[in-house]
Amino acid sequence: MHMMVKLAISLLFLPPLTCGAQQLSRAELGRKALGTVVAHIKSDDSDVRALAAEILGDAGNKSASGILRKLLEDKDKYVRIAAARSLWELGSPVGVKTLYAIINDVPAQGPVAVTNTPLVELKIISQNKIRAKAMETLVKMKRGKASDILFKLKNDNYGTIRDAAARELARIGYDEELAQFTEALASEDEALRYESALVMGKVCSAAAAEPLKNLLVSEKSVRVKMAALDALNCNPSRKEALGVLLKLADDDNPTMKYKAMTALAGIKDPGAQAKLAAVAAGTSDIRLKIIAQKGLILGGTPPDAATVRGALDAVSPDIKLAALDVVAAFPEDQAMPLLAAALDDINVQVKLSAALQVLKRFSRQ
Repeated sequence: MHMMVKLAISLLFLPPLTCGAQQLSRAELGRKALGTVVAHIKSDDSDVRALAAEILGDAGNKSASGILRKLLEDKDKYVRIAAARSLWELGSPVGVKTLYAIINDVPAQGPVAVTNTPLVELKIISQNKIRAKAMETLVKMKRGKASDILFKLKNDNYGTIRDAAARELARIGYDEELAQFTEALASEDEALRYESALVMGKVCSAAAAEPLKNLLVSEKSVRVKMAALDALNCNPSRKEALGVLLKLADDDNPTMKYKAMTALAGIKDPGAQAKLAAVAAGTSDIRLKIIAQKGLILGGTPPDAATVRGALDAVSPDIKLAALDVVAAFPEDQAMPLLAAALDDINVQVKLSAALQVLKRFSRQ
């Protein structure tokens, strides 16, 4: 309990804000957000515990370190991984050895002549997924300083780990590994193009912008095009693909259109802004309207409160999460009631995303 008290200290002495006729203080909202996160740290669902641990790190309050240290001993390795990264975000490297222990926990291999049972194979796949997640997290924390273990893991016993190591080397800028993935975008093999586009969605390298654009121009497979659009969404040079994104923003496939609009929303360009404004004004699809709002804010257009409220009332958690991104651009007095409502949402990810925004905006670090 003393950890919760320490976490709340930074929220106690903040001046109140007025939201309409209701008196609401930052401290009250902050305590509600903090209580939401801490309650989910105790969830029986390991995915929820991991997400709550990530929120504590992203919020930047070093008083959470005690709780996160305890989570390094959690029975679930994904929770331990999340706690390790959050501690790193708070300035503590204590979780690094936990990541190395998970990465180096290599599944045992039997004799070559012996075929594993399906259950054993599933356990190996699961264990290697956890190892790959720990590797990815280590790279996010240490960047280029993780290269030594990545080169070592390129010789791992398991192909999935070798591939993940190559991907992470590409992420931190190693040209040979990056070239292998970008060249695969032009492969004659559809499955290879698809897998490479998925990798580019994690690597997010500017060097992949033009190959991804070329892929979208010539690609026939819907799944490959959608993976390429996701990859462009995180690409810092996605403006190079502006022309094809504008075209796909009018695609008959609603998911294709949505993904193209999502990528356009990250481009500060008159052409992109004009398209976003036209969609925002001309569609009743709340998914498209809220994505357009995100992009228009980037160009300096004030957010539309009615659109945000409509998106927060949507059934889809993804739409609500996009709305919360827009709420971040609202003035404090307008944002607070929307965030308070989101803290009561039935979806855990929406609750915790709202809690993170509250803690970052209204708590004193």
